[in-house]
Amino acid sequence: MWPSFTNHASIEEIVNDKGLAKLGDALVNLFYSLGKSLATGSLAGEKVRDDVLAKAIRSTAAYRHLRRRTDMGAAGDAYEAIVAFLWLNGEISIEEAAEFLSKQLELDKKTSRKKEADTATKAFKAFLEILIPKITSILSRDA
Repeated sequence: MWPSFTNHASIEEIVNDKGLAKLGDALVNLFYSLGKSLATGSLAGEKVRDDVLAKAIRSTAAYRHLRRRTDMGAAGDAYEAIVAFLWLNGEISIEEAAEFLSKQLELDKKTSRKKEADTATKAFKAFLEILIPKITSILSRDA
């Protein structure tokens, strides 16, 4: 769909692409805001913290493609780069991401910030686990 932005030969290239991470930051925040809105029944505009995305990516197979001793900011950027790469390739939509996250989020209007961070981490981990095979499929198709 956007070949000039998604011409990558490996997962390592994707997770280290700062441009993808910048776009992915906006997408992740949109996906989460819409997912939370659906889960709580009230519109939300949220910024997903780096530690939530870092914990999510560190608990999946994608983490082995990051450099050793990756800090939370870089791990969060890697997650965001993956999301942007797949969105630009037409492999995920805003609607499907928001729906998926809303079903994973155990939230209501009274949920504490700590519990929200924990449930968001679990939701983003589950989301990434369904995204990883899509990356390998694109890379093997384009090889």
